[in-house]
Amino acid sequence: MARPGLVVSFNYLKQMEIKKLVLTSALLGVSLFVCAQNESEIIVLDLSKSTTPLTFDTTNGMWEGTYDDDETEIESQVFSFVHNSMSDYNTWWGFTASNSVDNKRQDNTLTYQFSNMGLGGIVLNEDGTIKTNSFGAPETSGEMPYLVAFAMTGFSKHPADMTFIDGESYEAVGAYFNLNSYTYYCIEYGDSFARAFNNGDKFTLTVHGIADDDTEKTVDVELAAYNNGNLTINRGWTYVDLSELGVVNQIWFSMNSTDSGAYGMNTPAYFCMDKLMVRPAGNNAVNSVTTVKNNIRYDRASQMVYLHDTDFAMIYDAAGRCVMTSSDTDFFSVKHLPAGIYIVKAGNNKLKIAR
Repeated sequence: MARPGLVVSFNYLKQMEIKKLVLTSALLGVSLFVCAQNESEIIVLDLSKSTTPLTFDTTNGMWEGTYDDDETEIESQVFSFVHNSMSDYNTWWGFTASNSVDNKRQDNTLTYQFSNMGLGGIVLNEDGTIKTNSFGAPETSGEMPYLVAFAMTGFSKHPADMTFIDGESYEAVGAYFNLNSYTYYCIEYGDSFARAFNNGDKFTLTVHGIADDDTEKTVDVELAAYNNGNLTINRGWTYVDLSELGVVNQIWFSMNSTDSGAYGMNTPAYFCMDKLMVRPAGNNAVNSVTTVKNNIRYDRASQMVYLHDTDFAMIYDAAGRCVMTSSDTDFFSVKHLPAGIYIVKAGNNKLKIAR
């Protein structure tokens, strides 16, 4: 029997502008974020503003585009999150969206794999600050959608990938993370694929930030750990400072578990994310849908690449493989390429684009 969301024989067969945010006390493992400088410049992911139409299944909260093979991204404000699916196999990977508030343990995990332990997405006040409850923790609601990611590396080098719609670079600020309910209960109790955690076990999310020069920095987020007989496991939305990533034009996510075998992780490779925050680096044109870099221009709306003073280009995927060449023309389409991140190289210039 294959894991929910995965039927093919890879690793898992064994297995988003605010004015300010207010710093409050941390409680129950939930840390709230404060931005004391350049507050008005911060852009916070709010899926209620998504330009991708988001409608949700009334049974499990799943975005109804999850198994639609024509849906290749979720876009909101400046953010674009890669989504992939193989509907014939009830399989998806990358990012989807949910509004589920049901965090109970479920036997039918194929249906109920779209929830988080924090009971919905994080609510914002009218002024863009995080709304908190009487304990100082983020207030949540089923009316606020959030992201669910399946980051299994068997399908892609960067299975859960995010880029910016305008192709510009942004300064990473922070985000809230949470455990997917399915993964939470596997860690606590185990299932037919994964064992329950015991002493020495860890489940870690790594956030990778890629700069314009392709250098990469990372931030690790420990979602669960078993030490000295105690299981510390994430049950609510936890703020993570991502400023160490610096200025990036791409962010991708990977996961690691000590419960791994010959086929990779046995622990389900899911996590949930909400209120991703970035700040424009320099004079980014936030509302632009056109990316220009020297002699290369990419129009995301039409998925056309335009060249200037050159008529030859090579296109590479995220794994560094040349997937397309174009010669004797100063424009070409990339519509036929699978959804993902690509590098267009023309002469001494290169441009990272999201398809």
